[in-house]
Amino acid sequence: MKKYIFAGALLGIFFLTGCVNEKTENVKSSKPSTDEQTVEKEKIVAPTPLNLTQEQKEKYYKEYISLVEKVNEEYHENFEIEPISNFTDEYWVEGSDFKKMLKERVDASFIVLKNNDAYAPTSVPKTVEIHTGSKVAIISFEGSFDTQLNSNTTESRQLFSAMNSLSSKIENGSGNWIQKGYKYTIDADGRSYIITVGGKYSESGVSSSHLIDVEFYCNKNGGIL
Repeated sequence: MKKYIFAGALLGIFFLTGCVNEKTENVKSSKPSTDEQTVEKEKIVAPTPLNLTQEQKEKYYKEYISLVEKVNEEYHENFEIEPISNFTDEYWVEGSDFKKMLKERVDASFIVLKNNDAYAPTSVPKTVEIHTGSKVAIISFEGSFDTQLNSNTTESRQLFSAMNSLSSKIENGSGNWIQKGYKYTIDADGRSYIITVGGKYSESGVSSSHLIDVEFYCNKNGGIL
């Protein structure tokens, strides 16, 4: 997971006067041939959950612990396996599928989407996509700010005057996100806040800590992007 990430919770709030965004192209490739070929798209098949006895679950759980430890060591990750009591039926899969899931978590990315519209400063949404293998989960952020007209600027524009709060939660997709804290900086002229949010993402019985950088920009009319 080498994208915005890693490590524990950050807390911090301060106020300053003065105020602060994708399209994926699919490329098909084919081998040249004089014969007519049929190209089949590979189907993504989710692992089949296992129907296990309690004794079997305990055996698999020990294997999962070992796999998490090996992945942490090999890729310098911070994965934590959740207590066995937290495992739901769909978490119980073959060790090879669990290992594949861990590798997808290693390669996961957190993508902050740009806002196309400006919002009132008291309630500004931001969207972060978590791409893990073929799965996408959405974290919804909401920031609250104050702005003020700054007559000292050549254009007499609105600038940030204070940050009030920031919250976040899983909007859709699998997994769970718990915000642990945040800290922020404001640029020299007060037009943008860069907020580093710390939190823990849990999915398929494995949790990991992350830091996500989210930017909020104040336009000249006081609308926030």
